[in-house]
Amino acid sequence: MQTTEPLSRQERWSIAVGILGLITAFGMPRFIYTPLLPLMQADLGFGDDWAGVLASVNYIGYLCGALGAIFVHSIDTKRLLFKMSIVLAVLTNIGMGFIQQDAVWLVLRFFSGLASAGGMMLGSGLMILAISPKHTATALGIHFSGVGLGLALGALWVLILKQWQSWEGLWISSGLVILVLGLPALFFNQWYLNPHKKAAIAAAIPQHSFKLVLSLVALAYFCEGIGYVISATFLVSILQHSADLPHLGDYAWVVVGVAAIPSCWVWARVAQKIGEFPALIAAYLLQAVGVILPVLSDSIAAALIGALLFGSTFMGIVSMVLVYGGRLGGSKPTQLMGILTACFGVAQILGPAFAGWMAEQQGNFNLSLILGCGFTLLGGALMWTAWRVQQR
Repeated sequence: MQTTEPLSRQERWSIAVGILGLITAFGMPRFIYTPLLPLMQADLGFGDDWAGVLASVNYIGYLCGALGAIFVHSIDTKRLLFKMSIVLAVLTNIGMGFIQQDAVWLVLRFFSGLASAGGMMLGSGLMILAISPKHTATALGIHFSGVGLGLALGALWVLILKQWQSWEGLWISSGLVILVLGLPALFFNQWYLNPHKKAAIAAAIPQHSFKLVLSLVALAYFCEGIGYVISATFLVSILQHSADLPHLGDYAWVVVGVAAIPSCWVWARVAQKIGEFPALIAAYLLQAVGVILPVLSDSIAAALIGALLFGSTFMGIVSMVLVYGGRLGGSKPTQLMGILTACFGVAQILGPAFAGWMAEQQGNFNLSLILGCGFTLLGGALMWTAWRVQQR
């Protein structure tokens, strides 16, 4: 009977630090904006259109950082920028609580987006390089749980403490939490290139014959960006007026985070069983249902089931697409992953601003969610097309 070689101590540390990077630079600073948004709007009185602009600026920062990460090859440089990303996440969160000027907020959310790209792209890249190829799939499933952990932590932080802290205080205290959780990552210097990974990279061959498939996957990923980002930005605001259960939006956002924690690992197992494209198509369809449920019903059950479906799919889709793109990228996986991330990033920039503007015009987010569901279904159809082209 064949035994699987256990993770080495160095690999375990690399995974742990990578998770902390996702929590502190990506998950918490990026997604805490969603539960804080209704509190900020209630106090300051700005509309959904401005809320959408602030979210879009954050995604512009993420896109710039993700594209810049493509050209960073030195492990030492990646390590330095990864640590700077955590520090930047701390400063931008604290700054949001101390300064109440629109222009400064735009700058802070942009740099927060840069920091999230460092946590995601550079932190994930360092972790992947340090892991043996035979452990990469398992390590990625564990690593991406950091996104859900950061999202859930931010959601619980706001839900529990908003009775005692203002939204300004919550921004500042969340920045201090990020600093404390990020300390191990700031002091970790033992990143290295796994010798087995070095041999695998040298032997990899780019799959040039898959250009049409990759184009379809990129378009499908663009659709996912639009379909996901509307709920990711406004879900708490959409559900905050529920008369049946006060704070329903906050509870639903916690459900999203908890569901996201194991989702990458679960979808990786599903993909191993039924294939990558069938798994992606299933995830797109489930997410579409989760996005549209708040429009079809205003019940508590619909809100929580929708949050569960949304949380359990969005990071699964991200991880499956990036793993697929990285594998087909051959000896330069980060370049193809960067192109796919750019497609996703452009969609994230367009989605919140447009959805916020429509909500301001319509008085609700129903049309925005219908469009989000439509784009998600279109993405699933494009994935099915890519699957059929690959089969031929």
